Amino acid sequence: MKSPKSTKSLRSIRSARSGNTENIFHDDVCDLDNMLVMACAKFNCPYAVSVKKEIRQDDYYKALKQADNKTKSKRISLMPEHKVPESTVDVPAPSDQASSVAPSVSYTNNIATTFVYDNYHTLTEIKITKVSQVPNILLKIIGLLVPYYKNLVPLSITNCGIDMYIIHELGKMLNVSTITEILLDGSPLASCDYSMLLRSSLRNLSLCRCKVNDEACEIIASKLHHAAAADNLLLLNLSSNHITDEGAKYFGGALRTNRHLRYLNLADNHITDDGACYLLDVLIEFPLTYDEILNMRRRRLDYFKCRNALYSKYLEGYCKRSYDQISQSISSKRKKTSTTTLKSKSSARKEKERPSSGSAIEDFIKTKAEMMLAEVMGPFQDPFHPHYTKNVDGYKYCFGNMTLASLNLAYNNLSYITIKKLYKVILYQNSIRNRINGGLVKVVVDGNNMPISCTEMTDINDLMAKNTGQTGENLDLLRRRSRAIK
Repeated sequence: MKSPKSTKSLRSIRSARSGNTENIFHDDVCDLDNMLVMACAKFNCPYAVSVKKEIRQDDYYKALKQADNKTKSKRISLMPEHKVPESTVDVPAPSDQASSVAPSVSYTNNIATTFVYDNYHTLTEIKITKVSQVPNILLKIIGLLVPYYKNLVPLSITNCGIDMYIIHELGKMLNVSTITEILLDGSPLASCDYSMLLRSSLRNLSLCRCKVNDEACEIIASKLHHAAAADNLLLLNLSSNHITDEGAKYFGGALRTNRHLRYLNLADNHITDDGACYLLDVLIEFPLTYDEILNMRRRRLDYFKCRNALYSKYLEGYCKRSYDQISQSISSKRKKTSTTTLKSKSSARKEKERPSSGSAIEDFIKTKAEMMLAEVMGPFQDPFHPHYTKNVDGYKYCFGNMTLASLNLAYNNLSYITIKKLYKVILYQNSIRNRINGGLVKVVVDGNNMPISCTEMTDINDLMAKNTGQTGENLDLLRRRSRAIK
């Protein structure tokens, strides 16, 4: 007998072809190092680009590997063991790939980039370091490629020369990619204007050793206020810069309304006790100004205006789309029950209890519109919401910023006055933790002109140890001081 011929439908052939094209595209996109080198060669860039691969193993993977190696060592084998070098077993050696550009191009600079992959060969980080001047075309090419890599989060350009064009390209990347962390340590900008980086998608910004002054702090702090461009920023590192009490005052003003920033690093600057008090005063109860009360009322009014507009829009849409359907379904059920001659007592009782008036349909539509509105807008959120404020003698007071969890003021010009102020802050935050969660968890003030031991220091360590569930020895509070005085 002849074997029947295998027949394939046109739909299966098309799906197979589309699947092959998707796999080919996926393989090409995953190899970013080759694509970057090829693109730089295609645009005839006047520099050489070399890519270095690194594989970063997480702790869980390392623990599994160590456990696997222990079990393998316990097995008894009759075959002679073949020892393999550790470098080839644990992590594959990093491969350097240089760009293949035509010999007519003269290289003026060699740019080394590092791509960090995880255990599944997924790109997670891009590093550019020690480049005299990062070219703009390189960032443009990277910006065209990074939208296809959904696990890429940090991008670091450290110890390099950058300009406003680089900041502009980084700001464009934040809008089209999953990058949420920008690290520019040791890469100062002449104008100190980082406003193009402060977007809503940014979560971590590190500007260590970038010669940030008070004018730059004013620009950054203006983007950290409530409902500002960078209101969602979680970590800000401004250590080893030229920030004085004026810059600390700007950040203190931003922390009055900001309820997202968790980590603030101002170590190794020129901040005195006055600047530290600007920051610590907003962590305790403070009175609201007239402008703050007015802005809160305006935000609340805008919220209810938008809520009512959306509610009427959803209500109108449901009335046009669902009212006829519900009425038709109810009328069809009535017709079916009227044609039947035999009815049970239970069905007749259910029919009597079922609402047949138009009010039931209107209630259903209103409930549906309210559910959609709750999903889109949610409740009214504001730093000066009545839940976070109180009235005392006709004045409105805020309970303070309980969102900031880590504050680093090490190696500044602080004294015993800051310790006393910090002690008041910790006492106050502990007293209202039953009402509002949060508060300081870690404070670093070592390297300042402070006494080696005092009662306030001991009490601060004990209070924070109770809050974090740790012992005082594990806290990074006032333990190492290079300029401590007795």
